[in-house]
Amino acid sequence: MRVAFKQTRTTPALKEAVASSGQFWRMADGRFRWELGNPATMILIFDQATVRLKEDTTAPWQTLKPDDSRVRMWMKFLSGREMDAESLTQNFTLKVTQQEKTFVTVAMIPRPLLIKKYLKQLDMQIEPGGKRLLGFRIVQGDGSTLLMNFGPPEKPGADVEKLFRVEAQ
Repeated sequence: MRVAFKQTRTTPALKEAVASSGQFWRMADGRFRWELGNPATMILIFDQATVRLKEDTTAPWQTLKPDDSRVRMWMKFLSGREMDAESLTQNFTLKVTQQEKTFVTVAMIPRPLLIKKYLKQLDMQIEPGGKRLLGFRIVQGDGSTLLMNFGPPEKPGADVEKLFRVEAQ
């Protein structure tokens, strides 16, 4: 599937929020591509074995391990690893904080003390019945937030294999 999104970042150091758009592809086999900016200024690719990161249009591609601290949380979220009910309840206290006709908001409070220092809460806004993720918010220990609002999922284009190729440097 392919999903467009809008990302909004706030931090106590900035007077105004910073917003950017992006797109995300996720394949049934767990591969994904995450692009931020239009044109993309940050790209994260996981091809089931390797994580590749390009942090700027002029930066070289980096090859990372899936547990690298720069991408560890994104790997869990984007690949779907550890996002099953058992893993979520083991690592988070889950609480429905808002329930409307068109969406449900679930707050996820981290259980491990070490994580609580840096991560205050995750919020997922989903369609009733868990059919679609509408929004995802990260509230960090310093009060910074990262909010992503997702558009409807679409079928990816014809040549999805090129999404997972990295051009030579």
